[in-house]
Amino acid sequence: MALSSAFDSALLLSEVSKTPDPHAEVEKRIDDAAHRLVAGVAGYEPLGTLEAVRMQTLPFARPDDDSPSISAQGGHAAAEIMTLAILCGASELDTGNDPKRVDQELCGVISEELIPLCYEMLNMANVRDILAAGQLGEIEQVAATVRGNGRWIRGTSYPEMHDEMLRGLFGAVDIDAAVRAVLGFGVDDALAFLRTCHQMQMDQFSARSQGLADAFGSIDMTPGRVPTEDEKRRASEGLAGLFNPSAAQAAIAVADVAAQAHLSHEVAATIALLFTAPTPPDGPGSALRAYLDGNSPLRSHPLVSRDGLVMTVHPALISDAVKSAFEVALRESTHWDAYAAHRGKYLEGRVSTHFSKLIPGVTAHHGIEYFVPLNAAQESGDPAGYTKLVEGDHLFVIHDVAFIVEDKAIPLSDRARTGELNPLRRNLAAAITKGAEQAERMKRRIINDHGLRLRDGTWLDLPDIREVHSVVTSLDDMPGVATATATLVAADILTRDNIPWTVSLNDLDLIAQLVDRPAEFLLYVRRRTHPRSTEMFMAVDELDLLLLFFRMGLYVEPDPEIVATEMPWLGRPRPADVRRYRRQAPTIVSSHTDALDAWYLSLHPPAGAEVDAVAPKPSMVSSPLAPVIDTLREYGIFGWLSIGATLLEGSSDAQRVLAEHPATLTRTPSPDGRPRSLAVPWGHNKQDGWLLVWMTRPVEMDSERILRHAHAYMVAKKHQLGLRRGVTFVYDEPTGQFIGASYDSGQAAPNPELIAKAAASLRPLGEMQTRAQLTQLRRAAERSAKAKKSKKRR
Repeated sequence: MALSSAFDSALLLSEVSKTPDPHAEVEKRIDDAAHRLVAGVAGYEPLGTLEAVRMQTLPFARPDDDSPSISAQGGHAAAEIMTLAILCGASELDTGNDPKRVDQELCGVISEELIPLCYEMLNMANVRDILAAGQLGEIEQVAATVRGNGRWIRGTSYPEMHDEMLRGLFGAVDIDAAVRAVLGFGVDDALAFLRTCHQMQMDQFSARSQGLADAFGSIDMTPGRVPTEDEKRRASEGLAGLFNPSAAQAAIAVADVAAQAHLSHEVAATIALLFTAPTPPDGPGSALRAYLDGNSPLRSHPLVSRDGLVMTVHPALISDAVKSAFEVALRESTHWDAYAAHRGKYLEGRVSTHFSKLIPGVTAHHGIEYFVPLNAAQESGDPAGYTKLVEGDHLFVIHDVAFIVEDKAIPLSDRARTGELNPLRRNLAAAITKGAEQAERMKRRIINDHGLRLRDGTWLDLPDIREVHSVVTSLDDMPGVATATATLVAADILTRDNIPWTVSLNDLDLIAQLVDRPAEFLLYVRRRTHPRSTEMFMAVDELDLLLLFFRMGLYVEPDPEIVATEMPWLGRPRPADVRRYRRQAPTIVSSHTDALDAWYLSLHPPAGAEVDAVAPKPSMVSSPLAPVIDTLREYGIFGWLSIGATLLEGSSDAQRVLAEHPATLTRTPSPDGRPRSLAVPWGHNKQDGWLLVWMTRPVEMDSERILRHAHAYMVAKKHQLGLRRGVTFVYDEPTGQFIGASYDSGQAAPNPELIAKAAASLRPLGEMQTRAQLTQLRRAAERSAKAKKSKKRR
């Protein structure tokens, strides 16, 4: 749908650009389309008309080949536009005459004229945004993205996840009491009514479909026999009932929904009244412009009601409508402060749960109150002299890695949703900029002071931290905004040197379910927040980025000239490296969630559906280093998380080479009985680079002794290369089994004698083989091996 819309928008842009005033031309076309839509449905019964629209736009529709392509999201947009037109048309009905029943003529008009007109309006809105953004700056492009999301995107999370969040926000005892005091019903009541109404509509549609099948099935189809008048009547009624429904066949009586949902009629009527879309007060042009501006009038009102009958426009509106309506009601009451405090605590609790699942064994600190320097004089002094008290939401620490997480439960305001610049900038500043700055403030203290001076005067000691990641979580999904990091940097919402991972609560929940190893999660955060990665991979959905990472790693080629400067022992850039770097281009990440949808649906099937088996869960491409990564965690090796993520950073070929090192070394022991070793500098710069060392234990050498020797060798070699972190992997020569591993980043003073002895055995940097030389040696060995095999066969 997005690709089709892009082409159509490009054609329209070309057309209107040829007019004397493109902006005025776009507005004129939008006005004309709005009045044509209302004229197209004028005089017809509204509920039956809406059902005819739903049948042609929502996912169970089967459009003809010539129809505009309909996806779940594109169909929802057309259905909402048509609903607004129907509401405007209904306001003009003559109360003295019955409206016309839906007929085939109207269905043809809807299919051939009105739905294409809806897509033309949507594309016109795209053109309007393009014309505005082309003249203005980056924040205007963000505004255009927000408006576009408001038009096209619905149901950004699975309904079960939305409902869980709604119950967590509004189902707590004190908040539920507040909601009931204000509205007269609670969150479970609202969800029961709205979801039951939708399900009854679908049951009614199925019954109409079955009625048609039964009508035709009852006809005696014996060759030569002419159907009776009664048979013809039943068949005609079946066709009309399915494709030209009356109000009673399309919608549901409020009393029937109440009975099915186990609600009193009074409560059901109250719910229906609150969520029923009102007649647009300022006419179709105003209502449809609000929709095209990204703030659909149906966002808080997913029901259409008439004469005691009610129907949902589509189910993807339900969750947002409940949250929006409840928060509006509470904001206008004395209960808002209590709800706002509960909302923040709810988000903090869920985030803590997900991080504990993603990184088992992590040490969590919540609501951290600590001191920072008030001015430059305090900055240059001892932390004991800091006097400015600040707070952070979460600090998750495991060995040498820290995640600083700031939670923001602030939704986009109605004015921000329409792309109004000042409200949007304020909204994004409160939701993203502030969180990034708060995380950066704590990160600076951890890096500079190696700890935090807490409010009670105690010291939170963090001397081992070498890797700090900032995360900003949001309660609401912000598709196309949270993932548009490069645009946010260009718009001065974020800075290039302080890019946090911005993620919604529901996306974090799914990521916690999908990631199989903590090391995968750390690598994803590393890649996701890399400044170049945010420019190269452009996506609307965080989960599309995760699933692309599972398949392809979200890897960005480094500048080979910079790598050569940072890591001179790797040699001059190879032509292939230069070509790969120069050929990189920004990529628009399309949808990758089909397998995810199948897996989730198999775990949470719709009511009444049966699932034979759980669909395969999407997972990261298998790594030959997975057994090593799992072993490090099982042994509790210090730094197992960062080591595992580092091992996963290589390509599949590079990981296979690393995985073969232990067997290569243990199969060919040194004749003089000394340990065999291999040191591999890993990374693209000294700041983030690692030294990976493999070493064997000869038969005559004690395990503890070889572990100490390997560690000393790694520390000495790491110092020689100027790298910050290093790890050793020690294997037993006789059995090939893993013995142990060690990590170093300068956190502990090593034995000086062992270091001196190890340093004396190091080769000068000038004698190190470059990558090109190593590649030549590997290829020569491969050619030699092939030649030997060929000779044996002869």
